[in-house]
Amino acid sequence: MGPMHDDHYAPPTTLLGLLQRGRGQGALIAAEDRSTVADLVHGCIRWEWRWDRQADHRDLYLARLIRDLELPLAPVVDLLSGDEGTRDRAAAVLERLARGGSAEARRALPDRTPEEVRPPAHRPERPDPAPDRDLPELVAELERRWVERVWCGPDELARGLARFGPEAAGAVSLLRRFWLATPHSYERADYLEALSAIGAPGMPEVYAESLYDCEPRARLLAVRHAPDRPYQLRRIAHLRDDPMEEPEVRAAAGARLAGAAGAPSRRTG
Repeated sequence: MGPMHDDHYAPPTTLLGLLQRGRGQGALIAAEDRSTVADLVHGCIRWEWRWDRQADHRDLYLARLIRDLELPLAPVVDLLSGDEGTRDRAAAVLERLARGGSAEARRALPDRTPEEVRPPAHRPERPDPAPDRDLPELVAELERRWVERVWCGPDELARGLARFGPEAAGAVSLLRRFWLATPHSYERADYLEALSAIGAPGMPEVYAESLYDCEPRARLLAVRHAPDRPYQLRRIAHLRDDPMEEPEVRAAAGARLAGAAGAPSRRTG
């Protein structure tokens, strides 16, 4: 598995790599094998993996793993005695858990008032691609960035490709690869929007996974577009009723479920 403190992400095909990126698939796999995941989750709090600490979200994702998988909280509390960055990451997770009703997390933060939930669903402001960029140029540039592993900025290209709709079908494979592998989790929503605008196959499954994504904007898109299947509707109800969730996502989940007879509670999610 390699040293957890290494500054490189593990491959996105591994559980560690999925958890580092905050991918929904990581949460789904972790739920199937709780016995081996605790050290990985605690490690993702102890060590900073995010490339953009202002934009890439992890605290709610990790707090949910701890709560839903009933992982021990003591190792997170212990991290409050670490360096400033470690302490801030641990405190952010504990604040989420305290907001969700964890008495143990609240006791660990006696001198802290849980912060207000931040508005979630807006990506950092970036200029839209120049309108004079044609489809072949956008696809060629996206391919170049994939080959060279340039992770900063392909979301701009994705927004440009989305404007072409189904005409950009040739870019689907590249967009999906960036969605799967990017270390910049806040860019995943742009890849989702582009894949949807193009009409890529497999979007129901992509949205189903994104209901568990670390990024609020990705969850928001998934809440609005995931298929009307019982399991997905239960997850949407879970997001609607979860006090740790961002207000905009909760509101969208409530709107999605409005009028649905007997919408399930979050405890069944």
